[in-house]
Amino acid sequence: MKQLRTRAIILKRINYGEADRILTVITPSMGKVSLLAKGARRSKSKLAGGLELFSVSDISFIDGRSELKTVVSTQLERYFGGIVEDIAATMVGYDFLKLIDASAPDQYTEEYFSLLETGFESLHLHAQEKHIIHAWFLVQFLRIHGVGINLEKQTSGDDFEEDANYIFDIDNMGFTKHLSGTFSPKHVKMLRLFGKVDRPQNLLQVGGAPELAGDLQPILLHCAKIHL
Repeated sequence: MKQLRTRAIILKRINYGEADRILTVITPSMGKVSLLAKGARRSKSKLAGGLELFSVSDISFIDGRSELKTVVSTQLERYFGGIVEDIAATMVGYDFLKLIDASAPDQYTEEYFSLLETGFESLHLHAQEKHIIHAWFLVQFLRIHGVGINLEKQTSGDDFEEDANYIFDIDNMGFTKHLSGTFSPKHVKMLRLFGKVDRPQNLLQVGGAPELAGDLQPILLHCAKIHL
């Protein structure tokens, strides 16, 4: 049986038996992998240290015939501990894990892995800016899925107007002018910025970004969930 080694992020952990753990991890080049970490819940386990949530680890495992591969060794590469120091940031981090676990295919997934790693790093360093990071992550997630929001025109085909209000039309993935709308052209511009930067830290100095991101977060999360 062949032994393989990879960088990995744990998406899900399930206690199994008296001391084992079943893991679902995402890797840069092997897709999602199901692993059995024998004895990982024992206090003196050599595996436990490299099996933390919100971390990147180096994991070696035996690639046998079973879908459930056996972990041989683990080494913690980086732990994003700043996430768990803020309860709201921790919940955002769990949202990231759930989305990736529910959507990433079981084959090549480098974009998903990179997105998750960048999202964790950003939450770790800037937990107080969780709304910006969450909204950016969701826009990038939708992009990977090939789901775009129309930010060039209204759903009617008309240009955006600087003094108008808009509602979000989820069926047409765009904005529609409406007197009671809660979105403005500033929200549209913010979404454009989310799609252009490779790290949410680049948006932290944008005026009004936390408020705009907080407004956009619910519709982006809804879009992500219906396109899983």
